[in-house]
Amino acid sequence: MAAYIVIRTKVQDPEAHAAFAEAATALLEKSDGEFVVRARECATLEGETPDVVVVQRFPDAASAQAFYDSPGHQQALAAAADAFTREVVIVEGV
Repeated sequence: MAAYIVIRTKVQDPEAHAAFAEAATALLEKSDGEFVVRARECATLEGETPDVVVVQRFPDAASAQAFYDSPGHQQALAAAADAFTREVVIVEGV
């Protein structure tokens, strides 16, 4: 069953966030994942409005977790630790 990483981001440092996004995009392109949504505009119905919303699709939850846990992704996250705050979940679905 397909799995999705859903990310809601509040950006504190746009330049550092852009560098992270570039690194994460390159890593995603080398993995089993693909972007479904990459948006800066959204209609918030409840809760705090994020600056960026990203949805990535993977063949299954194990692939999504492997991408998130990969050394390259974790290194990119660590390098941009103060640039943004995020909510990240993995969900399975069609």
